[in-house]
Amino acid sequence: MPEIRSAEIKFEGEEANSGFASPSLDMIATIFLLVLSLAIMAASVALPMPGDILTAPGLLPFIVAATLLLMAMGLGYSAIMRRRAGINTPALAERDLPTDINSLLLAGAVGLYIAALQVLSFQLRTELFGVDFRFSAFEPVTIIILAAIMHVSWRGPFWISALVSTGWTLTLSLVFQKVFKLPLPGTF
Repeated sequence: MPEIRSAEIKFEGEEANSGFASPSLDMIATIFLLVLSLAIMAASVALPMPGDILTAPGLLPFIVAATLLLMAMGLGYSAIMRRRAGINTPALAERDLPTDINSLLLAGAVGLYIAALQVLSFQLRTELFGVDFRFSAFEPVTIIILAAIMHVSWRGPFWISALVSTGWTLTLSLVFQKVFKLPLPGTF
């Protein structure tokens, strides 16, 4: 068996050979991210502040949006520098149709998930071993959408996706309800 030296093995990431997007697509993404981050920053500043600035509910969204703004500015700068250097790949060069379809399916699933949580609202209360449990629309909607996303992305047997989705959703739901005392979406 030949010996493999550690210098020969190098992890370059999952998308090592994917390269940059075209500068025009990066500029479109930059503009979208700048507008989004500024809107989130404005909305977080508009939230009421019951105490001082350190307990403001908009502090974390503001910080996250500010970092997104900085990253968008870096993306825009990189796109401008690549355009000036003469690197101008066509916007739709080397598109992979199955990957694009999977991306659209993922975006559609997330949109369906958000819409379902907005429309559906029910609550089932039950007691198990003397502990009160609340199950709302959040659990079944999350289990179904997460199992579908996992199945499309992973291509393994659906029953495994459904089992993992059910286990994690119920576990995290109980942790957020019982440990952190937080209400979940879909409750009233």
